[in-house]
Amino acid sequence: MSNNFGVLPPPESPMGATIPSATPHAVSVSLPKWQDNVDYEEGHPRIVQAMKSGYPRFKIHYKIEQLAAVTLARFPPTSTPTTPKEEEECCILLPTPLVAESCASFLLTLSPPVPSRTITFPVSSSLTVYAVAVAKDDFSGVKQFWQHSGTGISSRIAERALIALGIENESAAEGQEASNSPLLKEQEDEDPTPPPSMSSSFSLPSKNKRYAAVSRPSATTSPNPNQNGSETPPSTSTSSSTPPLSSSEIISSSRSSRYSKATTSTSTGSASVVPPSSTSSKPAQEEDVLARYVEERYGRNLDLSLSPLAKLAMRRRIAGVFRSAKKHKGTTDSSEELERGLNEDDVWLYPTGMSAIWSSHQLIMKEKKDRGEEVGKSVCFGFPYTDTLKILEKWGPGCHFLGHGLPSDLSKLREIASTAKPPLLAVFCEFPSNPLLRSPPLKELRDLANEFGFKIVVDETVAGFVNIEVVDKADVVVSSLTKVFSGDSNVMGGSLVLSPQLPFYSSLRQTQLKTYEDNLFPEDAIYLERNSRDFISRISLENSSATQLCQFLRSRRAGGKWAEGILGGQGWDEESGKELKDQVEGAVVKEVYYPLFMTPAQYSAALRPGGGYGSLFSVTFTSILASQVFFDALECYKGPSLGTNFTLACPYTILAHYTELDWAKGWGVEKGLVRVSVGLEEFETVFGWVAKAVKAAEDAVREAKAKGEEIA
Repeated sequence: MSNNFGVLPPPESPMGATIPSATPHAVSVSLPKWQDNVDYEEGHPRIVQAMKSGYPRFKIHYKIEQLAAVTLARFPPTSTPTTPKEEEECCILLPTPLVAESCASFLLTLSPPVPSRTITFPVSSSLTVYAVAVAKDDFSGVKQFWQHSGTGISSRIAERALIALGIENESAAEGQEASNSPLLKEQEDEDPTPPPSMSSSFSLPSKNKRYAAVSRPSATTSPNPNQNGSETPPSTSTSSSTPPLSSSEIISSSRSSRYSKATTSTSTGSASVVPPSSTSSKPAQEEDVLARYVEERYGRNLDLSLSPLAKLAMRRRIAGVFRSAKKHKGTTDSSEELERGLNEDDVWLYPTGMSAIWSSHQLIMKEKKDRGEEVGKSVCFGFPYTDTLKILEKWGPGCHFLGHGLPSDLSKLREIASTAKPPLLAVFCEFPSNPLLRSPPLKELRDLANEFGFKIVVDETVAGFVNIEVVDKADVVVSSLTKVFSGDSNVMGGSLVLSPQLPFYSSLRQTQLKTYEDNLFPEDAIYLERNSRDFISRISLENSSATQLCQFLRSRRAGGKWAEGILGGQGWDEESGKELKDQVEGAVVKEVYYPLFMTPAQYSAALRPGGGYGSLFSVTFTSILASQVFFDALECYKGPSLGTNFTLACPYTILAHYTELDWAKGWGVEKGLVRVSVGLEEFETVFGWVAKAVKAAEDAVREAKAKGEEIA
């Protein structure tokens, strides 16, 4: 039976191609074989030369590189004995002076300190970029800032800058963006007539193009006073393939027309509806513009002058999900009040998920200083995505690493908190963690935070705030909107939510209001808003498919002791250390990491009514041979990222920890771990891929044993 999303198996995706294919601003890249990933980490020329794209924080987009070269050429260094020559320089491009200043300050903390110069490049009357230039030999320093902070400009900013400078043709860029639809069955409408109520200021889009740049947003419509002004230069070209819907059609539809099979939703919490504002006194002008925005939001094109409204819609959409959570069994009245009180003013948007994490750390340190207190160390509780730990280590006074993130670590955390001088700043954790899918004991962490006065920051990207409720335990909740919120893998974004009525809400909000910069580029915001209209229904399907796949993989598990944190099944008795059932003959699956099995009590405590266990799981094998064969045999897209509308796999430890494999292994993250993000393809299709890959791994190991080969 069709699942109504119409996501097809991927086209052939050669090594180095964008994922999705033919997507100019893709956030993943095809590395289809195990050896491709190894060679990528080792910088093999065959990989470097073939790479057309990459995950944006790890591989700088070619359009950004092109704009960086133009910047250095136009602003050469002054000729002094101590200043590097132009040909010896490199730079990264950043969106605001404040971010550039943060980068320059970071470079001075390195050993040895790295000198830099900052370039202000006014590309047009509406777009300025800032470059931090260093000697080429010091590129690793600026690359660290780019990767860890996630604050660099997006490829769409670079594209618009190149267009404004006359270096790139606007129609060609639009054609690239409009033509990419390899996975989704498009529905093309023949009648482009707008409804009579549409404002005459909207130009009529032509057929077969999704977006085009139009007029600059008016400052009066921005919901955020800190808008940085980095808007797209004016253009009269607009494009679309779908006429705008009426208001009633918009409210009743849960899917955008980019999918071929529409479904309807009667749920009052539907993500397709802009949640009502919690503030009753909205200016009439803003309400008029918002109504105009809602009327047109299902078209392929949205006037960029309404990008602030796209951002407002997303903030309300996120706040609406938090607000819609019903009171959990065992929660207090204050938690219920918290859910009622959270609104879009507590939601802050960022250009990437990592910039939201980096900014949360900056925010907490600044709030501490604003109160006249010394900043202490943080704690990283659990094994996180690599850059989170790097942020805590490289900014501020450092951190304590409790890498298992299990209840057994709580006594160590108490010891740290009780002896820390200056007092502990914050505990950062993922719920659940990437890639081991462990969920920390949030209630106990909250109790310790209340006792010792530290803050809690939770990254809920992997599970998603549709599935879990952590805002009653965390002072700050961060998420990568690049992942399942977007799903299309063609735009980056992040969010930060402050939890009302928790101890530090008022002071954190005060500091945030003083320091926040809205650096989410308007065009990126438009793509992100469009992509996220149906994210609730997408997550529900992905939950179901991933759960079934993990149950199948666990049924093919080889005998052996369960991994730490895993709820054991019938196969192994912890006390006797003996098998309780016969092993599956020739089984090669060693462990399945998924919240349904991994620390299930902690996850279930945060599970929302109707929520599930997410789309992400990891699987390990009895040998590297089995891992390699399984990965190579998968017929889905293969590359970095997660939460995509299509199934995506990667050898996670190879990509994230290649230079520290032994260290990662010490925390339970094995070299042969394969991470899989389950997409929206028909379940039978994805199941067939996984079952075929498991059989290939079992056959390969069996054949190797028959030949007397040593199996690593």
